[in-house]
Amino acid sequence: MHKYVMNNGKYNTENYKRKQSEKLDRLYGPVLQHKKICKCCGSEFIFEGRLDTKAYEKAQFCKRSCANNRQEWWDDNATHYRTIAFRHWDEKCALCGFDKVVAVHHIDESKENNSYRNLIPLCPNHHEMLHSKWRHEVQPLIDRAIIEKFGPVV
Repeated sequence: MHKYVMNNGKYNTENYKRKQSEKLDRLYGPVLQHKKICKCCGSEFIFEGRLDTKAYEKAQFCKRSCANNRQEWWDDNATHYRTIAFRHWDEKCALCGFDKVVAVHHIDESKENNSYRNLIPLCPNHHEMLHSKWRHEVQPLIDRAIIEKFGPVV
């Protein structure tokens, strides 16, 4: 037989639950409402829990979306060239506006140089033209787009 049936349900009574709650209150303090400031958005929120527990210290955010917000981390740690490029450009070809498939081109053709001024989004057609015998037709358009976006190189 199951242990819950053998002990006639003594662990599921209101009296038992009350005694357990009182024991926890004596050991760890009572469950109270605490006002805290959200670490992400700065709004005040109410946390319900015991003061001297790890749960109190872990409660840093007012809601799940604030807890999952990683924008600050991305701002400090983004190193992928596509992420860097799309912070400064719309996710479409800078020359024709095509937005279905977008490649990011390194202007100086150095994959190590991920400076935002060295990256430009291009459609597959313009990107292929840039790496072919039609480069002379596309390069002036790219140069103009860079100057319009960021100004002349100082």
